[in-house]
Amino acid sequence: MPEPDGWEPLSEDVRRTLELLLAGESDGRFRAQIPHTVMHASDCACPCVYLRVDTDAAPAVPLEKRMAVVASASLSDAEGGYDGEVNLFAIDGSLADLQFCDWEDKGPGGRSLWEWMGHVHPE
Repeated sequence: MPEPDGWEPLSEDVRRTLELLLAGESDGRFRAQIPHTVMHASDCACPCVYLRVDTDAAPAVPLEKRMAVVASASLSDAEGGYDGEVNLFAIDGSLADLQFCDWEDKGPGGRSLWEWMGHVHPE
């Protein structure tokens, strides 16, 4: 059940998406934030979500910039064609935003978010 301010535990779909996006992370510091992260649905029509990390439980990761894309992947339509991008942003070293940019505006088409992802791009 969502908290009064709209934050709730990560859905299984979002958790698995984050794990797949961060699977190639060399030091695992962003992956370590996943169990200490909650989510809040954005107001956009896509399945984007805002993320908030308990930084007392999982420390922030030093970054060169205040905000950075820390992982990304291509999105694939049901036939395997290119359908857009998903980007995972960190702000001040903590996971902050999972953004889906769907060029065809059709969404995952009944698939889970993680099944919508194609090739993961190392950042």
